[in-house]
Amino acid sequence: MTVTSTDISKLKTTGYDPNEWFFATRYKQGHRTVYSIDFSVREIITFLPKPDPKKPLDVTSTNRKIYPAHASGFGNYVLTEEEWVSPALLLRGPNVFTFIDALPDLDTGSTQFGQLGIPKDARTEIQIVDGQHRTLGFHLAWETLNEQISKVRSLLAAAKKSGEQAVIKEFEARLGELLERRDTLATERVSVQIVVVEQPTEARRIFVDINDNAKGITGAVKSRFDDRKVLSRALNRVLENNSFLDEKVDLQMDRVTGNSEYLLGAKHVADILRAITVGNGRIGKRLEDELDDQEIASEFDDFIEVMVEAFPPLAELESGDLTPAELRAQSLIGSNVILRAFAAAWFELKKADWTVDEIRDAFSTFAPHMGPVFPDPKDSWFKVGVFPSNAEGTTYPTSRAQDFKALTDFIQDACEDDFTWYRATEPRD
Repeated sequence: MTVTSTDISKLKTTGYDPNEWFFATRYKQGHRTVYSIDFSVREIITFLPKPDPKKPLDVTSTNRKIYPAHASGFGNYVLTEEEWVSPALLLRGPNVFTFIDALPDLDTGSTQFGQLGIPKDARTEIQIVDGQHRTLGFHLAWETLNEQISKVRSLLAAAKKSGEQAVIKEFEARLGELLERRDTLATERVSVQIVVVEQPTEARRIFVDINDNAKGITGAVKSRFDDRKVLSRALNRVLENNSFLDEKVDLQMDRVTGNSEYLLGAKHVADILRAITVGNGRIGKRLEDELDDQEIASEFDDFIEVMVEAFPPLAELESGDLTPAELRAQSLIGSNVILRAFAAAWFELKKADWTVDEIRDAFSTFAPHMGPVFPDPKDSWFKVGVFPSNAEGTTYPTSRAQDFKALTDFIQDACEDDFTWYRATEPRD
């Protein structure tokens, strides 16, 4: 481009400016000066150094250990989820900033609006207080995107050289998608707060205060609120419409202890929904797109109806003649782990072409054998290897992934006509 002398005044020579300038607000928090700005994803990876998980922590560190998998997961989330969201990043730095008050006559009593100059030479003095995993995730996402763009450009060039028109069209479309995603991330922004702190010890106190006062969400809340997931949508359907669950589900907490008034937590219901859908398997992206939450909810209704008919204590619970705490104390069927195992067995049996009536009849044969498990090696339940040894008997199996698989296999085997039960009523000497 040719520039005439009359255009010289319009040129921007930012390379000579010792500062990077951003629109900002300035205010006080806890007697400290705080600057609030925003970065695009491109500015984050340009301005903030990439956190290094391999860097050893020492006594001057103001952050905790970085877990690469957590950062990578966030980066993938930003890349693939168009409606991504991120809390503000909290940085700290010494008093090296220049602030120009753009509205000196505006008196808010607390906040000033203007421009913040951050010295280019002082970037390494600005450290992350809260958000190192997100910052690393942004770096990884941007690197992945650029690698994908470079790879597709190379494949496109090869296709053009060989004259493969269909392949050219495919790679051109893919390249367009990747470039559009990068352009979008270059404009979407994340709030950034910079607190003026001179000493690392003070920065560590800030970090402790943030994490000490933060309350993470439980699995129950996440299961209900993340309606991008088919199981979350199905969960909300059954919580609203399945009468058996009325007032029996803790919507906030993940653990349901012995004396709880609830039978299950919302996360337990979500786990049962997953079990009747994929057994002890996982729901990948392709299956996520194929599944229908209404069909899953309908399957859950069928499963619960069968369970109530097969196990009289569940019918007593539904009618109000038995409390969840009483059920847990006297029967295995009050355990969320057992219920989930029956749900996984339901999936496997239906996959093997069992009808609902056949499954109901088979599950009914378990009803006389659901009392506490004593540590007797001959006991049918104890032999599964998932019940702790308790001389007084237990109705609580352990819940590791392999335990669910063992319980599922046992329930399937016990559904066969030739299965013989043995139950101990006291510990074996």
